[in-house]
Amino acid sequence: MKDPKTKKPKVGDDIYVPTSMSISNGSRDVHGGLAKISVVDKMISGGEPTWFIDVEELPNHGFNYDILMERQEELKERFGNERAYPDPDIDTPWIEEGDIVSGTFNGKEYNGEKYHGSDIW
Repeated sequence: MKDPKTKKPKVGDDIYVPTSMSISNGSRDVHGGLAKISVVDKMISGGEPTWFIDVEELPNHGFNYDILMERQEELKERFGNERAYPDPDIDTPWIEEGDIVSGTFNGKEYNGEKYHGSDIW
């Protein structure tokens, strides 16, 4: 694979990363800010070779380096010297046994009744 067109990021450099929140996967929520690059990989994005990075502060989160670079001024203004950190919620099902629901769930019609069945994420 060819190298990406952009300069390769350096492990140990700081970069701003954005806040990321998820309704259905809150255990992966993160508060953005400065983060230290820990891994640099070459992958394909949009059919082109692209640098992807991991950062020390946010294990198991990968970032497209080029997309982050486009947002550095905006993120610096927002976060200043704040460091990024995990900000997890406890993941809970969207609908679980006993919830009052209306609609069709798991093939059964409910009209303001208690839901009976496996959790719906």
